[in-house]
Amino acid sequence: MHRELAIALRARVTWLVAALAALLVGHGFVLAVDLFSSASRSALAGSLQPREMDPLVGVVRPTLGVVDLALVLLGPIVAARVVSVEKERGSFGALCLQVGSTTTVLLRKLLAAACATSLLVLPAAACLVAYRLAGGHVDPIETAVATLGEILHLGVVVAVSIAAAAWTSTFAQAAAVAVVFSLTSWMIDAGEGFAALAWLGRAEAWSVERHVAVFQRGVIGLGPIAWLLVATAAAIALAIVGARIDLLIRRRAVVALSISVIAIALLAAVGQVRRAYDWTEERRASLPPAVVAALRAVPAPIAVEVDLDRDDSRRRQLESDVLAKLLLTRPDADVAFPLDARGDTAAGAHDGGYGRIVIRVGDALRETRSTSRKELVTLVLEAAGASSPDWTMPPYPGFPAVVEGTSRRVVALAAYGFFPLAFLGTGLVVSRRRTGR
Repeated sequence: MHRELAIALRARVTWLVAALAALLVGHGFVLAVDLFSSASRSALAGSLQPREMDPLVGVVRPTLGVVDLALVLLGPIVAARVVSVEKERGSFGALCLQVGSTTTVLLRKLLAAACATSLLVLPAAACLVAYRLAGGHVDPIETAVATLGEILHLGVVVAVSIAAAAWTSTFAQAAAVAVVFSLTSWMIDAGEGFAALAWLGRAEAWSVERHVAVFQRGVIGLGPIAWLLVATAAAIALAIVGARIDLLIRRRAVVALSISVIAIALLAAVGQVRRAYDWTEERRASLPPAVVAALRAVPAPIAVEVDLDRDDSRRRQLESDVLAKLLLTRPDADVAFPLDARGDTAAGAHDGGYGRIVIRVGDALRETRSTSRKELVTLVLEAAGASSPDWTMPPYPGFPAVVEGTSRRVVALAAYGFFPLAFLGTGLVVSRRRTGR
């Protein structure tokens, strides 16, 4: 492992990439803090309810969103190099013969690449600590859940990068293949909110970003965890096959195709798992406790049919609020969007039924055009023959925080200067030691 860690951590490019990632994350963090401080002034002045000031949404999620960008664009540069540098030097085969196992060599390099790529996540943790010291509120549990999503994302990026390096002969090829794979998720996500790109939305179950987004809401989803772990394991298996220099290319291609087919089947299966747990502070990502108990007591199956286009703002609000909370309470509920299957439907060419939300509970049926959380859940319970429960939520005070003056300057200095320079300085020291030896 010493050799692999040296290749990964004693390279100047690793620390240069880490410094660039720290600068990107720091910039996103400072922008999020400024916007959150501006909204907090309104909350403290009384024109906005303080309980709406959610640090997870306003600060933590935007900061980790930049980490996503860094992992997608910069992660392969760090991870793929651990294998590609050996191939370009012509020493990979000799190393495998010396160790006696290609799998052992590749797994060691995978661990070294994961250690080096984890440097891209550290700036976000440092920025959030700085925000806490500046007077902001950061709940450790929900922040840890959001960070878990980035760690799982990191695992996928590292595994895909190692697989790309195992199947290619140069570093440039490996990095390009890994970046293209990561950007494919963003292309799929482009279908969200646009009826013209509805054909992309059909592949949303295969988007890495879509599964990571669950954790950024402070929710632990068993399906997303399994999906990301299966994707990582499949990429590792493909990397091991691609690195087997003792197998003919045709044999490797057949084995890789078999692994891909099995992985696709497993990903499709675990993607159907909807069981999730709300770990946000005061469980604010869920419906009120009494409502949750009432919905879980409904014995009949629940189905919701929404006749709204992807580019309709009402649908986006409905999906992010009431439907997300309904599925968190009843993961067995069936939610359908019939208009998504009509890709040839022109915008605005809808009949009088557009905008309807049809609710079925067993044989009972209710219909509404309201996207109100309370209205829809009340109709579900009414169709089930249950009475309306108490809608009182646990008190969440909100945490408005105005970071300004000296605190703002210190935070900005740390984000734009101290953290990036710390990575650059460490890289210079480490690489100088290597050159001296």
